[in-house]
Amino acid sequence: MAAVQAATVMANLEHMHSEVSCLMYRLSALDPSDLSSQDCLVHMIAASQRFAKLRATLKALVKSATFPQPRTDASAQLVDLSPDAMCHLQGSADVTVVGRLKTTARLMRDHIRQAFRSRLTDAIDKAGLTGVVRFAPQLDNDGVMTAVWLMEEGGRWDEVRKGLKGARQCGYCQLPITIEAVDLQKHDTKRAYLALPRVPAQWMIVGRHVVFRRADGQHAGTFELFYHPTTNEIRAIRDEPEFAMTLNPRLPRTFVHHLQQHPFQQHAKPDDPPVLASFKYDHEAGEWVPDLGLIDGSTSGFIITILLHFVRFTGPPPASSSAEINRSAGGGYLDKMLTGSPHTLLEGCTAAMAREREDGRHSHINHLLMSFDDPFIAWLTFKVPVNPDDLQTVRVTLATYEQSVGTPGDPWTTRYPRVISLARRPLGPVAPVLLDGQTP
Repeated sequence: MAAVQAATVMANLEHMHSEVSCLMYRLSALDPSDLSSQDCLVHMIAASQRFAKLRATLKALVKSATFPQPRTDASAQLVDLSPDAMCHLQGSADVTVVGRLKTTARLMRDHIRQAFRSRLTDAIDKAGLTGVVRFAPQLDNDGVMTAVWLMEEGGRWDEVRKGLKGARQCGYCQLPITIEAVDLQKHDTKRAYLALPRVPAQWMIVGRHVVFRRADGQHAGTFELFYHPTTNEIRAIRDEPEFAMTLNPRLPRTFVHHLQQHPFQQHAKPDDPPVLASFKYDHEAGEWVPDLGLIDGSTSGFIITILLHFVRFTGPPPASSSAEINRSAGGGYLDKMLTGSPHTLLEGCTAAMAREREDGRHSHINHLLMSFDDPFIAWLTFKVPVNPDDLQTVRVTLATYEQSVGTPGDPWTTRYPRVISLARRPLGPVAPVLLDGQTP
């Protein structure tokens, strides 16, 4: 009977140990700053004192089991045990029940892991990333808890979802990507993650899974971001100084009125800041090389722009049609668009990317036309060649990789019917000028 009682108590100890271990896992994922309140300190001190007592008790238990002493009447008394412990010992104990308790205790840690995995799956779905990302099954408990925190507390993932879907559409990754322990190690702590704007911090985790490949299938690097905390520098694609990105750069004011803010500054998003980068892909050299500085209105816009840049310069050119249109045409439709927020999507578009040369000499805005499930890529470009003698002319271009139909001599509107129908809505009143050849 004593053996059965001992097995029952041991099973209960293992069960409570598993619960304590689960709580310790959760605490280990927190930064010390999260535990610095007076209330937390009181609880931690109390827990530490109880752990010390528990350690002493367990040491005595191990000693008693390893070096048993002769049994005496005094040692057989149970008056020092709590009423709860007495109930456990004195209650009827069935051998089968004890066996089940011990099995449950041994499997408790696996159940905890499965519970966190289930919670992670739910968190991925709520973040809108189902089918876009998944986490490696080999992640340990700390890794799974980090993943849960990223999905639940790491901010929304809309921009990263668009970037990954765009990369898949360009042929640079397969979805879902698998985030591994090495990706989670991009940020040492939660505080390190939160110290950076959300979009670049998130792209650091997923970027290496976007692999640039030329039309001939040759590897041309990954879209990985590298962070150097000592200099607070972020580099893209290649971990070299020439590939540094500057977040929230100084903006050109060559043609901005001294009483006005630059549009990138006026409409800046703290989580998705403007980016200055000075590199491009050189098709002839077959590699990424330093170049003139270009400023993107947002980090998410920079990501999509680099993807399109690589598509254009490593494969066949897209079919395109252009027209120069005055900003005042169509009731000032273009003027309203160009003076508004560079992040505002035109009707029917899925992403907006504004870009300007570092010296302020020209700027343009691209709007993606297609959904991320369409079988081709298409976009509208509104380019303003900043010229003091002509600030009113906008060059509007429609570019597409849609598979053409008919013969080369057929009208553009006939050869690319899908993209033409997509472009009419965002072009609004200036659509007939670009698509039908009407006079502005």
